[in-house]
Amino acid sequence: MDQMKEAYEKLGLPETATREELEDRYTLLMRQARSEQRRSPDKSEEIEKRFAEATQAYNYILDEEKRRSLEEISRKKYGKFKGLAGTAEKTEHFFRYYRYHLLGALALIGVIVYIIISIFNHRAEQERLAKLPPVDLSVMFLGAFMTPDGSQDMKPLEDAILAQFPEWKRVSINVTYVPPLDSNNPNDAALLQKALLILTTERPDLYIMDETAFNWTGNQGIVRSLEPELEGELKSLVSPDMLRKTKLGGDTVEKTYAVDIMKSPLSEELPIAKKEMMAGIRGEAENEANALAFIKRYLEEAKKP
Repeated sequence: MDQMKEAYEKLGLPETATREELEDRYTLLMRQARSEQRRSPDKSEEIEKRFAEATQAYNYILDEEKRRSLEEISRKKYGKFKGLAGTAEKTEHFFRYYRYHLLGALALIGVIVYIIISIFNHRAEQERLAKLPPVDLSVMFLGAFMTPDGSQDMKPLEDAILAQFPEWKRVSINVTYVPPLDSNNPNDAALLQKALLILTTERPDLYIMDETAFNWTGNQGIVRSLEPELEGELKSLVSPDMLRKTKLGGDTVEKTYAVDIMKSPLSEELPIAKKEMMAGIRGEAENEANALAFIKRYLEEAKKP
């Protein structure tokens, strides 16, 4: 089999795939490999080997594209020399090599220094995370949510939730933007694709969504049914207008998959711009009890006079 064709097949792409499709596919495979390693650490070596094959195929395609591009440039540039094209090309390469030899050496040193610093920073970050207490609850804000200053700093939001739940030591927050679903803006289409990629790789305990995000994800099964809790400990805390229902593939009737917590005073304490807040629990959440405790406390505060 042609080596280029085999490389594309390893990545699950046709040979006609664009450079953007190649990059997107490789990024997806990388995220999937990391996600699988977190879920199945006992299979880490097998997953790493499979991803290494994908990386080898990816690099081969890039190298071939570069080689063909250079050949085309060389053909256009030195074709005018006809029989002396090879000599002309070697002569120019010789002078170019020595002209930039020093700059190349300095660049190489810079790359080495950068790699060393990155390794030390990575180790320092791993050591810092190892010293932190376990995560009591991981939350994904999914929709048109935004921090007050538009930054990616989640610490103020994490601190606000810890203040509401002093029995917890650590929470992890992720804010993923979901644009209007009827938008024709190419940027919004890219953002929606990015959100979908994040949904396939991240596994938070609790999703807090706006109406747009719930309508988008409601039939994708990212949150589980809350019917058992609504017949039990949440029954007296909710009214019909607070329930967000949908019907999944296996459902014969609509079931509740999220509840509205926007009216809770605790919602106003969170430093994040929002219009709606509907909370749902991921199926097989690692901290399922704490996710339910979060929803219950917010609903209890909403019932207080």
